[in-house]
Amino acid sequence: MNDRLPRAAALAALAALAAACTSSPVTPARAPTAAITPAAWQYRPPYEFDGLPDVPDSAFVKLIRSGVTKGDLPASAVGTSYISADQVRNITIRAMPQHSTDPAKALDDLMARELPKPELRARFTDTDPGERGGVMHCGSFVPDGTTVSALCLWADADMLGIYGEYARGTAQDVTKAAQHAREFRTLAEVPS
Repeated sequence: MNDRLPRAAALAALAALAAACTSSPVTPARAPTAAITPAAWQYRPPYEFDGLPDVPDSAFVKLIRSGVTKGDLPASAVGTSYISADQVRNITIRAMPQHSTDPAKALDDLMARELPKPELRARFTDTDPGERGGVMHCGSFVPDGTTVSALCLWADADMLGIYGEYARGTAQDVTKAAQHAREFRTLAEVPS
Protein backbone atom coordinates (compact mmCIF):
# COMPACT_ATOMS: atom_id res chain seq x y z
CA MET A 1 0.00 0.00 0.00
CA ASN A 2 1.30 3.44 -0.83
CA ASP A 3 1.95 5.51 2.34
CA ARG A 4 1.78 8.99 0.89
CA LEU A 5 -0.62 11.38 -0.71
CA PRO A 6 -0.11 12.06 -4.39
CA ARG A 7 3.11 14.12 -4.61
CA ALA A 8 1.39 17.32 -5.68
CA ALA A 9 -1.00 17.10 -2.74
CA ALA A 10 1.69 16.10 -0.24
CA LEU A 11 3.71 19.31 -0.52
CA ALA A 12 0.71 21.49 -1.20
CA ALA A 13 -1.30 20.16 1.77
CA LEU A 14 -0.18 22.90 4.11
CA ALA A 15 -0.86 25.62 1.54
CA ALA A 16 -4.20 24.08 0.65
CA LEU A 17 -5.12 23.97 4.30
CA ALA A 18 -4.39 27.66 4.70
CA ALA A 19 -6.53 28.54 1.70
CA ALA A 20 -9.34 26.12 2.49
CA CYS A 21 -9.59 27.07 6.14
CA THR A 22 -10.29 30.70 5.34
CA SER A 23 -13.66 29.72 3.90
CA SER A 24 -14.92 27.47 6.70
CA PRO A 25 -15.59 28.26 10.36
CA VAL A 26 -13.36 26.88 13.07
CA THR A 27 -14.94 23.80 14.64
CA PRO A 28 -14.93 23.64 18.46
CA ALA A 29 -12.35 21.42 20.11
CA ARG A 30 -13.26 17.76 20.38
CA ALA A 31 -12.19 14.67 22.17
CA PRO A 32 -9.48 12.75 20.32
CA THR A 33 -10.64 10.00 18.02
CA ALA A 34 -10.08 6.43 19.10
CA ALA A 35 -6.40 5.83 19.58
CA ILE A 36 -4.53 3.83 16.99
CA THR A 37 -2.34 1.44 18.89
CA PRO A 38 0.95 0.31 17.36
CA ALA A 39 3.49 -1.54 19.50
CA ALA A 40 4.34 0.37 22.70
CA TRP A 41 2.95 3.82 21.79
CA GLN A 42 -0.28 5.26 20.48
CA TYR A 43 -1.21 8.58 18.86
CA ARG A 44 -3.62 10.65 20.93
CA PRO A 45 -3.43 14.35 19.97
CA PRO A 46 -4.34 16.99 22.57
CA TYR A 47 -7.52 19.08 22.32
CA GLU A 48 -5.42 22.23 21.96
CA PHE A 49 -1.81 22.88 21.05
CA ASP A 50 0.29 26.07 21.23
CA GLY A 51 -2.86 28.06 22.02
CA LEU A 52 -4.75 26.76 18.98
CA PRO A 53 -7.87 24.56 19.10
CA ASP A 54 -8.09 21.19 17.41
CA VAL A 55 -10.23 21.38 14.23
CA PRO A 56 -11.31 17.78 13.54
CA ASP A 57 -13.08 18.51 10.23
CA SER A 58 -10.53 20.81 8.61
CA ALA A 59 -9.70 20.53 4.92
CA PHE A 60 -6.36 18.93 5.85
CA VAL A 61 -7.97 16.25 8.04
CA LYS A 62 -10.49 15.51 5.28
CA LEU A 63 -7.61 15.20 2.80
CA ILE A 64 -5.92 12.60 5.02
CA ARG A 65 -9.18 10.67 5.49
CA SER A 66 -9.69 10.69 1.74
CA GLY A 67 -6.15 9.38 1.21
CA VAL A 68 -6.85 6.51 3.61
CA THR A 69 -10.18 5.72 1.92
CA LYS A 70 -8.57 5.70 -1.54
CA GLY A 71 -5.67 3.55 -0.36
CA ASP A 72 -3.09 6.29 -0.98
CA LEU A 73 -2.26 6.26 2.74
CA PRO A 74 -2.03 3.38 5.22
CA ALA A 75 -5.16 2.65 7.25
CA SER A 76 -3.37 3.89 10.37
CA ALA A 77 -2.75 7.40 8.95
CA VAL A 78 -4.49 10.24 10.77
CA GLY A 79 -4.50 13.98 10.30
CA THR A 80 -4.72 16.62 12.99
CA SER A 81 -5.15 20.39 12.56
CA TYR A 82 -4.91 23.30 14.97
CA ILE A 83 -6.17 26.60 13.53
CA SER A 84 -6.37 30.12 14.95
CA ALA A 85 -9.78 31.79 15.27
CA ASP A 86 -8.82 34.26 12.51
CA GLN A 87 -7.65 31.28 10.40
CA VAL A 88 -4.29 32.91 9.70
CA ARG A 89 -2.14 30.48 11.67
CA ASN A 90 -2.30 26.71 11.52
CA ILE A 91 -0.45 23.62 12.59
CA THR A 92 -0.99 20.34 10.75
CA ILE A 93 0.18 16.87 11.64
CA ARG A 94 -0.01 13.64 9.70
CA ALA A 95 0.83 10.67 11.90
CA MET A 96 1.20 7.11 10.72
CA PRO A 97 1.45 4.69 13.63
CA GLN A 98 3.46 1.69 12.42
CA HIS A 99 6.30 -0.41 13.76
CA SER A 100 9.79 0.22 12.37
CA THR A 101 13.00 -1.61 13.15
CA ASP A 102 15.04 1.08 11.36
CA PRO A 103 13.62 4.57 12.01
CA ALA A 104 16.47 6.28 10.11
CA LYS A 105 15.67 4.33 6.94
CA ALA A 106 11.92 4.88 7.47
CA LEU A 107 12.54 8.64 7.69
CA ASP A 108 14.77 8.64 4.60
CA ASP A 109 12.06 6.77 2.68
CA LEU A 110 9.36 9.17 3.91
CA MET A 111 11.44 12.20 2.91
CA ALA A 112 12.17 10.75 -0.53
CA ARG A 113 8.43 10.22 -1.12
CA GLU A 114 7.18 13.51 0.32
CA LEU A 115 10.05 15.69 -0.90
CA PRO A 116 10.99 14.10 -4.22
CA LYS A 117 13.25 16.93 -5.41
CA PRO A 118 16.80 16.62 -3.98
CA GLU A 119 17.14 20.41 -3.78
CA LEU A 120 14.08 20.54 -1.52
CA ARG A 121 15.37 17.73 0.71
CA ALA A 122 18.69 19.59 0.97
CA ARG A 123 16.90 22.33 2.94
CA PHE A 124 16.13 19.83 5.72
CA THR A 125 18.65 19.03 8.42
CA ASP A 126 19.01 16.42 11.14
CA THR A 127 17.32 17.79 14.26
CA ASP A 128 17.17 16.67 17.89
CA PRO A 129 14.08 14.42 18.04
CA GLY A 130 13.51 15.07 21.75
CA GLU A 131 12.57 12.67 24.51
CA ARG A 132 10.49 10.39 22.26
CA GLY A 133 13.65 9.50 20.39
CA GLY A 134 13.94 8.26 16.84
CA VAL A 135 15.12 10.66 14.16
CA MET A 136 13.79 13.99 12.94
CA HIS A 137 14.61 16.34 10.07
CA CYS A 138 13.30 19.89 9.86
CA GLY A 139 13.37 22.55 7.17
CA SER A 140 11.35 25.12 5.34
CA PHE A 141 9.59 25.55 2.04
CA VAL A 142 7.31 28.10 0.38
CA PRO A 143 4.04 26.34 -0.52
CA ASP A 144 2.14 29.43 -1.69
CA GLY A 145 5.05 31.22 -3.36
CA THR A 146 5.29 33.91 -0.66
CA THR A 147 5.06 32.52 2.88
CA VAL A 148 7.79 30.37 4.44
CA SER A 149 6.37 27.30 6.17
CA ALA A 150 8.29 25.08 8.57
CA LEU A 151 8.09 21.32 8.36
CA CYS A 152 9.50 18.52 10.54
CA LEU A 153 9.38 14.85 9.61
CA TRP A 154 10.10 12.19 12.21
CA ALA A 155 10.31 8.45 12.60
CA ASP A 156 10.67 6.28 15.66
CA ALA A 157 10.08 2.64 16.48
CA ASP A 158 6.28 3.07 16.47
CA MET A 159 5.39 6.06 14.31
CA LEU A 160 6.12 8.21 11.28
CA GLY A 161 4.96 11.79 11.31
CA ILE A 162 4.96 15.13 9.55
CA TYR A 163 4.52 18.30 11.60
CA GLY A 164 3.95 21.62 9.79
CA GLU A 165 3.47 25.25 10.80
CA TYR A 166 2.06 27.96 8.55
CA ALA A 167 1.03 31.56 9.24
CA ARG A 168 -0.19 33.56 6.25
CA GLY A 169 2.29 36.35 5.48
CA THR A 170 4.72 35.39 8.27
CA ALA A 171 7.88 33.33 7.78
CA GLN A 172 8.07 30.43 10.22
CA ASP A 173 11.24 29.87 12.22
CA VAL A 174 12.44 26.30 11.69
CA THR A 175 14.17 26.10 15.10
CA LYS A 176 10.96 27.15 16.85
CA ALA A 177 8.91 24.70 14.76
CA ALA A 178 11.33 21.89 15.72
CA GLN A 179 10.79 22.71 19.39
CA HIS A 180 7.03 22.69 18.83
CA ALA A 181 7.28 19.34 17.01
CA ARG A 182 9.15 17.86 20.00
CA GLU A 183 6.54 19.27 22.40
CA PHE A 184 3.72 17.91 20.26
CA ARG A 185 5.26 14.44 20.13
CA THR A 186 5.60 14.43 23.93
CA LEU A 187 1.87 15.21 24.25
CA ALA A 188 0.51 13.08 21.39
CA GLU A 189 2.70 9.94 21.46
CA VAL A 190 1.61 8.21 24.64
CA PRO A 191 2.23 4.72 26.04
CA SER A 192 -0.29 2.06 25.03
